[in-house]
Order: sequence, then structure tokens, then C-alpha cells
Amino acid sequence: MDGAHGFPNDSFWARLGPVERAVVEQTATRHVFRPRAVIFHQSEKSEHVVVLLRGHVRVDISSRRPSEVMVAVRGPGDVLGELAAVDGRSRSATLRAVDQVEALIVSAARFSALCRSQPRIAWVLLEVVVGRLRETDRQRVDFGGGTAAQRVHALLLELAVRHGVVTSSGIDIVTRASQQELAAMAATSRESMARVLRDLRERGLVSTRRHHIVIHQLTELRRLAG
Repeated sequence: MDGAHGFPNDSFWARLGPVERAVVEQTATRHVFRPRAVIFHQSEKSEHVVVLLRGHVRVDISSRRPSEVMVAVRGPGDVLGELAAVDGRSRSATLRAVDQVEALIVSAARFSALCRSQPRIAWVLLEVVVGRLRETDRQRVDFGGGTAAQRVHALLLELAVRHGVVTSSGIDIVTRASQQELAAMAATSRESMARVLRDLRERGLVSTRRHHIVIHQLTELRRLAG
């Protein structure tokens, strides 16, 4: 469901009232990022907070392995970089634009000051952080057990609900993630991901094309996800 100005109801921007949004906008500058542009790097010093207005970004985390793992996709209304701004520690992830992104950029110092002077902003930020913790807990359950197919179904369901766009043919998920990256998010192999997607296509539940997955029967996908 959409909230303020078409932003998802559970997003940071939609939860704020008109007064708080105006205060943030007065403090921020607007930036446009091209697809695949890096918004900030993991481990770098925190200097600003990002509020997405349009477009999507992928959240990548590097471990001791040389490759990065995509752990989430964020969209319009989401706030990013808030933890590092609050505790002053380095970035915990790298953010890359999936498509063209328009965002508000607020310096970490100013954002912290806003949270102190505007209790509503601080409370909404807390709601968002708590919601993400619950989301992480749910993902541990969804992606930590069950069959590979169930985990893929759960991932597609989450992407559809959080980031899908309703069209005449179904719910369109725009993603520049490779099958390998989607498989990593579902804790399975690329081969299993490809096999499950092929099965869903053959059953008419989804269709795929470059950078798009269209969900045609969300109710059935929810049933398959368990």
C-alpha cells in the first residue's frame, strides 16, 4: 500500500508528517545517481544520510571472501546510512543504484541534530530500525530452512511486496541482480534458482526478461512460499 505522495506506508518518508518532511528537505540537497553508480562504500567514514525519492538501490556486503553479496534492495521512501550517522562508525555496506536514483542527501551531523530537535523524526527512525530488525529475523526463518524452492518463492514474494510495481500483466520486479546474486539472497545455488524460475515460468506464475521478473499469480506464489 502507498502512503504519503505514493511512498510505501512503512517507509521512513511516508511515516513522517508534512512538517518533518519539509524540515528534512530544507536541510538536504538533491542528487541524481545513474544506474550502477556507487552511493557510498562499505567501511568508509559516515558523512551523510540518504533518503530515496525515486529508483532503487542494492545493499552489498563484503566479507572475508573477495566477492560481495547482495543482501537487500531498497526503494522510494527508504532511509539509508542512518546507523552510521547515529553511532559514528564506518559504513556497514556498499550502496549501488539499480536504476536512476533521485535522493535527498543530509550530512550526518545535521541529521543527528534533526533527530535531537525533532522527536517525531527520531521516533520514525526508531520504527524503521525496529522494522528492519524484524525483517532480518523473518528472513532467517524464511531463508534458513525449507527447501531451495520455498526459499526462492519467499524471496520473490518479498521483492514483489516491497518493490514490485503493479502493471496490467502482474507485479513487475525490476532488478539488475544476477541469478547468482539472487540465489545468494535465497541461500541456494544458481542452478537451483534457475530451475525454480523455469518451473514457475512453465506454470505461468511468472515471466522473466532482462532485469525484470513479473509475478502473474501472487496468491499462488504466497502459498508456495509457505
